[in-house]
Amino acid sequence: MCIRDRRRVHGEQKQGEIEEEQKVDNDDGYKQIDNKACDDRVGAHRIDFSKPINENVKDESLRFTVPCHVCFRDGEQNMCIVTIPYFKELVIMSFLCENCGFKSTETKVGGEVSDKARKITLHVETLADLNRDLFKSDTAYVSIPEIGIELNAGTLGGVYTTVEGLLEKIESNLKDGVPFAGDSIDSNFRTKINELFDSISASRAGDKKFTLIIDDPLDNSFIQNPVYPEADPSVEVEIYERTEEQKEELGLNQMQTENYGTNYKS
Repeated sequence: MCIRDRRRVHGEQKQGEIEEEQKVDNDDGYKQIDNKACDDRVGAHRIDFSKPINENVKDESLRFTVPCHVCFRDGEQNMCIVTIPYFKELVIMSFLCENCGFKSTETKVGGEVSDKARKITLHVETLADLNRDLFKSDTAYVSIPEIGIELNAGTLGGVYTTVEGLLEKIESNLKDGVPFAGDSIDSNFRTKINELFDSISASRAGDKKFTLIIDDPLDNSFIQNPVYPEADPSVEVEIYERTEEQKEELGLNQMQTENYGTNYKS
């Protein structure tokens, strides 16, 4: 799966600036399939991955007006559904307020709730590993032990990008959230933060091997397997039963999924 400028799919950006372009390609390990077969894989809104998403959004998306939560004036919300090969449907939402300029992009997973949780461990050792596509849902926990990074569920939201793009997003959010200005900052703290950024930069450049762990209680995250349908030698997958604590946090204990509607009285 080749995606042009994949890192711009997530985060805040201008409407029409999402330039995701995807095609099936032998270079990434996927089987070569013809256009007719590819059409059968297109999502609910018949998204054509041979075109940038912004072109599809104009013709294929749902478009409606919602209030901007910054200036409270009306802004435009676009929403489209795309299907990722060998994964699930993703709901991509973009918002733009012409009045104040606020813009945002959100990516959610569609479909039913998976029966079990999934923990994916990728050993990143080559530049090819850094270029793997991934989707980290907003319910996933992320950790990189070699760098000392741990992200709780909800951090960064839903992100569709590459391994290197995820590192870039983490680095950007850390820089935005850490106060560097002023003499009041402890020198030891500043040193540790600089060492952290150096480790992230070395990892992004491919100079440092590391382990990326994505633990998703809802099994809504994935990392591209370039040798599909063969097993990926660089990835370990653990499928496990959710704990009661996880079920409670996700609100699954309050959901009625069996015999739904049988007691409904008109």
